[in-house]
Amino acid sequence: MNIVQINNTDLPGARFNGYNLQKNFNSRGISTKQLVYEKLSNDENVITFSDSVNTSVIYREFENEHSIKSIVFPYAHKIMKMKEFVDADIVHYHLIHNYILSILDFPKLVSLKKSVWTIHDPWVFTGHCIYPMDCRKYLSGCECCENLDRNFSMLRDNAAYMWDLKKRIFNSLDIDIVVASKWMKNLIDESPITKSLKRIHIIPFGINLEKYKVDDNRKNRIRKKLGITQDEIVLFFRADRSVYKGLDLIKDMLDKLDVRNHITLLTVGEAGLLNRFRLRYKVKDFGWLNNEDGISDLYASADIFLMPSTAEAFGVMAIEAMASSVPVIVMEGTALPDVVDAPRCGMAFHKNDINDFVYKVELLINNENERIKRGKLCRELAESKYDENTYFDTMLDLYQNIIKRK
Repeated sequence: MNIVQINNTDLPGARFNGYNLQKNFNSRGISTKQLVYEKLSNDENVITFSDSVNTSVIYREFENEHSIKSIVFPYAHKIMKMKEFVDADIVHYHLIHNYILSILDFPKLVSLKKSVWTIHDPWVFTGHCIYPMDCRKYLSGCECCENLDRNFSMLRDNAAYMWDLKKRIFNSLDIDIVVASKWMKNLIDESPITKSLKRIHIIPFGINLEKYKVDDNRKNRIRKKLGITQDEIVLFFRADRSVYKGLDLIKDMLDKLDVRNHITLLTVGEAGLLNRFRLRYKVKDFGWLNNEDGISDLYASADIFLMPSTAEAFGVMAIEAMASSVPVIVMEGTALPDVVDAPRCGMAFHKNDINDFVYKVELLINNENERIKRGKLCRELAESKYDENTYFDTMLDLYQNIIKRK
């Protein structure tokens, strides 16, 4: 079996963009290539289809100027002629909206090969948004968009045009769809753009569980290295200005938090966003970490992980925290409550209810036994559902079934 993974790049997002899939399959002797526009690895099984000059920037600027998305990129025509594509038994598409393909060419690509498409976010069935948030216009045509500033932003309102174009293109695809959560499947089932797609498979992403395994010795050693005492309660979260990641909710919660414990705020992401809290809490910013060993150490030092995303189709950081035996607090209204199995393992607070958020954080801060109990349940959940080997095996089973079926 020859497999091809297609994405815009290889290393960023390797766990869910096809790169780790090809690494694992090749280690088993299953021929797998990844075709990307931007190659960052030295992996011989990753092949670029980029131009000799960076014309992608020109196409991107043109689309921004004309308020369209994934229309003019020509790389599908090059991909169709590549030996890796011609020889493929299965082609698996990932983030096709990341400046590599024209959706006008997508039906042709799909018609040439048995195809799988992992839909990572709701962009597929909106006029332009990555996440529709509380807007429901994606169910009826995205007429008169009131949120043109949301990613992917538009200079003028072409949302209804893009919505209609997607409906005509995606409705007729003969393709197997993969999503990582029930939340995403429900959105696909209800959208007029995608509801005709019947072969939808829920396959959660997985991680290397061994990297995130934590015992008391490791926790104590890392805390000592980071200058965190054993009596401090560590709240770990991502510091990100994005409206989707819920940092403002965390800030509002921290303003209202009423505890006597020494609290340390541990963050990855953008440094300096919590400076106003430094008089009240110890703040340790670690910036953007690309080293998985480094970030796994931060999880190991944490007592509670906060992920109050306002929009999330899965949430890899949540499963990393659970694999580290750290209880996770999320907000209702996204894929996360189901991903963390709230309220049994993780905890979910009512949507935009800061008082409920505060209550649940204080409950865990003030109750060590509850933290330990939930931490163990979270690790068990990660082992049963989010092992990368389970992800690899399930995806391979899907490919084999597709070949047998057709």
